[in-house]
Amino acid sequence: MDRRNFLKKTSIMAGMGLVCPAFANTKNIKNKYHFIMPPKPFDFFVKEGKKKGGRILIIGGIHGNEEGGFKSSNILVDTEVTKGTLAILPRSNPESIFTDIRGYNGDMNRKFAHLSKKDKDYYKIHSIKQFIQDFKPDIVLSLHDGYGFFRHNPRWWGESIVIDEAIYKNINLYKQALYVSESLKKNNLNIPIHNTRTFEKNSNHKEQRMSLTYYVLKHHNIPSFCIEASKQTKTKRKLQIHLVALREFFRLYNVEISPSFEHILSNIDSYLTPKKTQIIASINNQKTIIKPNTILKVPKGTEIKFYALHNRGAGLLAKGISANYKSFFYSAGLEFLVKNDNLTEYNFIIT
Repeated sequence: MDRRNFLKKTSIMAGMGLVCPAFANTKNIKNKYHFIMPPKPFDFFVKEGKKKGGRILIIGGIHGNEEGGFKSSNILVDTEVTKGTLAILPRSNPESIFTDIRGYNGDMNRKFAHLSKKDKDYYKIHSIKQFIQDFKPDIVLSLHDGYGFFRHNPRWWGESIVIDEAIYKNINLYKQALYVSESLKKNNLNIPIHNTRTFEKNSNHKEQRMSLTYYVLKHHNIPSFCIEASKQTKTKRKLQIHLVALREFFRLYNVEISPSFEHILSNIDSYLTPKKTQIIASINNQKTIIKPNTILKVPKGTEIKFYALHNRGAGLLAKGISANYKSFFYSAGLEFLVKNDNLTEYNFIIT
């Protein structure tokens, strides 16, 4: 391959997030490490019960610093569906989850209107849209943790059920949200309805026209809701809010799981202990288990391919390197952070 074609191919790979542009120059490759990062957890899980029922799609983790959404949806991945069909995307934005920020590549929930193919989130947004089109859910539930408590201040979003309109075409969103809200009151939970009136000209939340729920309503005519826990509560409370609200939507759409929501909620502490993450490195095709907090000496010119095991939320970040890169060359040693969703379990250094 001549130099022009090589540079053209490298540019295309960089745009896809396959290599790090700053370190893609492979001149003197013997003096560089070649790091290949493990796949990020972006997986749809589909479970179908033996009995007929509704079709529910749950999407968590659009905002990486909202742990209630991706942790509660992840719990449901380990359940069996006995009635209806359930699809779950627990971690729709893994780069943001690993870095524990709202949007590593910008606010992902503002990208469902129009999005350039050059955008780092394009693949994820396109995949979600395609899945909705193929799966054809009866309802889409987007899980978030908002600021504060909506019941105390209408400018805050925490602990609310968010709808884009009271009635959209033939869909009475308010009626369904009211059913859930009233049911939660029986559990001594005050989770009011937050109507953003997104479709109205004088809406105070025009930004929601770029959101997932608005997209689902407008382009698929499918009921869609945001369930908002609060950032100002502990993890356990966030999970409880999401799971109890989900339970009521499941009842409304005739979907049942095992173990039941009641069992999960009564044993919620057991779900708060994360599974341990193990990283394996293939170093010039020789597999090595990475031990926590170690320094691994590897000669330059070595290819190091990482695998994350034993944990759905496992990931790896190279300190100072973009979380978007799948592969990159680097001329110096690096520190790596082993991630379990938003938590850092341990680190190690390769030099």
